[in-house]
Amino acid sequence: MRKTLFYDGSFHSGVREADTFRFLEVTDGIITGTYQEKPAGVRYAKEISLGGKHVYPCLIDGHVHMLFSLAVMAVGFTVCDITPAGVVPHNLAGVEKKIRAYAAKKPRNAVIAANNYILTAMDERRLPTREELDDWAGGRPVVIYSIDGHCSALSTPMLKKLELDPKGHNGTLSGEAHERVQGRLTDIISASITLPLLAKGIANFQNACAAYGISVVGALEGNGDSPKDRATALIVKLARHFDVGVRLYFQYIDLKKAEKYAKVQKHLRIGGCGDWEMDGATGSHSSAFHVPFKDTGTTAPCYYEQDFVDRIVKEADEKGYQIASHAIGEAAIERIIAALNQTTSGRMHRIEHGEFHSDASLEELKKRRYAVVMQPGYAWIDKRYLNTYTQYLPQEIVDRMHFKTLYDAGICLCGSSDSPVQDLDPWLQMLGMVDFYHPEESVTPYEAFRCYTINPARAILEDDERGTLETGKAADFFTADKDLFAIQPKDIVSFRPDRTYYGGRPYRKKKGTVAELLGSMLKKAKLV
Repeated sequence: MRKTLFYDGSFHSGVREADTFRFLEVTDGIITGTYQEKPAGVRYAKEISLGGKHVYPCLIDGHVHMLFSLAVMAVGFTVCDITPAGVVPHNLAGVEKKIRAYAAKKPRNAVIAANNYILTAMDERRLPTREELDDWAGGRPVVIYSIDGHCSALSTPMLKKLELDPKGHNGTLSGEAHERVQGRLTDIISASITLPLLAKGIANFQNACAAYGISVVGALEGNGDSPKDRATALIVKLARHFDVGVRLYFQYIDLKKAEKYAKVQKHLRIGGCGDWEMDGATGSHSSAFHVPFKDTGTTAPCYYEQDFVDRIVKEADEKGYQIASHAIGEAAIERIIAALNQTTSGRMHRIEHGEFHSDASLEELKKRRYAVVMQPGYAWIDKRYLNTYTQYLPQEIVDRMHFKTLYDAGICLCGSSDSPVQDLDPWLQMLGMVDFYHPEESVTPYEAFRCYTINPARAILEDDERGTLETGKAADFFTADKDLFAIQPKDIVSFRPDRTYYGGRPYRKKKGTVAELLGSMLKKAKLV
């Protein structure tokens, strides 16, 4: 065993806000001691000064769509950017210019996938039609995703690849029609990614995680409408060799499709989005509420009836799976809670997003203590730039957005990015927590930090292995110049790690070459 001693740092355990120590002992990637004084009579293979930095446990992003994140990093682009001056572009003319410029650099048959189209910021308040995309992209197969990932615009060649008749079709998909083609769309996009592009995407993803201080992601992968889903099989194989820890949730209702991966999972996990969505999203008018949307007067249904949800949840729980399920509207949250309440394992299950709770579901959450994995950074952006909630939702629904109420109730409340719906940036999400949509629901920087460390460690069933700097846990930590818990809440968005360590070793930035990717496959495979 090789012992390393890290010193000359202010080590924040993360257990309590004021808990600090001065020396960290690491043996074979695991913390084997935390001390106020240097241990006497112990010989270390290395003694490493951290230069007086503050040291914190690494972050955990419990909800990303890694395969699509890699795809966007490899073959796609971001349509809209949020700037201090507002959303750019904010009209179809600006979108056209961006698509034409991107397509002009690509081969004639190249697949183009773009995300972050901000519908509510567009002057025209609509997605491009297929005819417009055909013209702008020069006849290439194109898919444009809205910022919430729950509606899309497709060109004629892309509709044909999906075997959807373009005749009479304007090229836009929303709600269930959008959700039920995501597996096939993923197959099309993935098949267009060359090995060099894949290597670049994987490197960019891991580099971004390390730059933000993230050591583990909960990756929600797989779509039931893809018969063989080769893309998911590939990402499972690759992820086992990443420096960044990956914990996979398979988005299949058909448990047989998930069971073939059971032997490589650290814990049995299933669900997330995909087949496990109870509803869609507010920006796409597909989140399920009991009351109508303000602007349309319509309501969106839950995707599944209660008896079906009860059955699939019961089956998965009895087979040992931790269950995660996307639910945004109050009706959808009530539906999954009603099913989870019938489980008998006592396992911590998860509600993904969980934005708009009824009084009844809020009380059930307080009693049952399911994990709730949210993206408060999205609400922070929406309040200032998008105005989706105020345009689409009655005030009585907007008033049901909670954060501190859930935190104070002891619910396992977690922050996450939903990448590539949003950038991986955890500090934006924490800004959304300390400056919440409703100010009275804001938390402190330390409480926000817990929502990216201790709580998501519980939510991925690994709180005995990570989430704090304690003996017996992984030596995953990052250094920083500032005391995170002493800064002004508004400054948390600009907080950045100085250096990130996985297993006590400094992360080395990836170059994104094919040789580097192939070399990583020689490393011992890890459980996911």
